[in-house]
Amino acid sequence: MIRNAWTERVWARLKLHLADPARRPLPEVTVETGPTVRGWVLRAALLVLVPLLVLTAASRTPGLSTALVWPTVALCTGLVVLRPTPTTAGGVVVVSGVLVWGFTAEPFDPWSLLVALLAYLVVRLTWWAAHVPFGGRAEVAALLTGWRRDVVVLGGTGLLGGLAMLASGATVPGAVLLAALAVAGIAFVALATGSDQAPPAR
Repeated sequence: MIRNAWTERVWARLKLHLADPARRPLPEVTVETGPTVRGWVLRAALLVLVPLLVLTAASRTPGLSTALVWPTVALCTGLVVLRPTPTTAGGVVVVSGVLVWGFTAEPFDPWSLLVALLAYLVVRLTWWAAHVPFGGRAEVAALLTGWRRDVVVLGGTGLLGGLAMLASGATVPGAVLLAALAVAGIAFVALATGSDQAPPAR
């Protein structure tokens, strides 16, 4: 009887152990990752790109005081690096736009498209910096998600800027049509390439 009772207790514990997933031993899992980038590297890149964006925007408006420009650069850089969010990135883009067009009555400056290109890079990089902790890692393959769309946007912006510079100061009616076709082509290709891209992992 003692042996039977002991056997029943062992069997009952064994059944409980098998029935409860939390009591089962966890299997060994091996995970392999590709090349990675640390979160602090993304913030270091922002530490370079944000001042470059703001200074490029300010350089296209003559007469701006250094007492205004450098504190603005420091404030924008500190906000984005220390708190990378869509709000701070959008604020920097707005400030850059104001520096380009808000203090001058001159016609459209083709170099403003360079500001737009840098702004795009800052927004994209800020998104990743917001989702990768300072000491964390992100696979390079994940960072390159949607690279076709990025190439289209950046390359198209650069091409449009080159066309605008060639057409600036010239009275060529075809230049306006060419620029309009370039904008339409960029939008069409961006939509076409964006539809077959998986959204970045959040």
